[in-house]
Amino acid sequence: MSADAAPTFIRGVPHPLPAGERLLWEGAPNARAVARHVFKGWWIAAYFAVMLLLWAFTTSVAFGTSEYFTGLGIRVMLVAIVLGIVEILAQVVARTTVYAITERRVVLRIGMVIPMSINIPFTLLVSASVAAFRDGTGQVLMELSREQRIAYIALWPHCRAFTFTHPQPLLRGLLEPKRIGELLASAVAEAAERTNAELESGEPAAVGTSKPSLTTGAGDPRNTASSDTVALGRPSVDSRIPAGV
Repeated sequence: MSADAAPTFIRGVPHPLPAGERLLWEGAPNARAVARHVFKGWWIAAYFAVMLLLWAFTTSVAFGTSEYFTGLGIRVMLVAIVLGIVEILAQVVARTTVYAITERRVVLRIGMVIPMSINIPFTLLVSASVAAFRDGTGQVLMELSREQRIAYIALWPHCRAFTFTHPQPLLRGLLEPKRIGELLASAVAEAAERTNAELESGEPAAVGTSKPSLTTGAGDPRNTASSDTVALGRPSVDSRIPAGV
């Protein structure tokens, strides 16, 4: 890259990537996938459908009366409000999120209320796995080294549920999860090869020398296969992308 080349920015991040670092992929969650798989919209709808049927068959109010239809209408309206909230939350998550993969790191630009950028250098990745759902969407789970920790509240909902002590970042609502997972695995492997070459030539190493493994699951992101990774930095929660990692 020439010295006067235009800087590369990740959408929503005010600071450019370090000089010479290429942006390999940038995307955002699909709102429909977020509503279905993150906020469990279908499960919520099914639950309320069962509750409505149960009320319809067990209520003491005579069917066909104005009182019956008033009660039914109120319940249907409440269900619609809840499902509407789920849809709005999914839309907000999709519109306020940007995922990016570069030659050296994964960046999550997230925050429904307070925008922030989470920078995850490849040196912190222990493993990565892909979970694909029946509708074709999916997610990429990243496991960080045990010494590193990002606050669960800062990551949610872009993390594996209930991993409070050791949050695991997730790229959620992806329309092409397998392709993105393979791209991440390839980027980490190439970064490791560059590091090996730098070590052999006596130049300072910029990334770890180990290669995280990529596995694919069928909807459950727990199927991860870990490998050793050298952790040379800490994950940062900031809008600035440091050049030193």
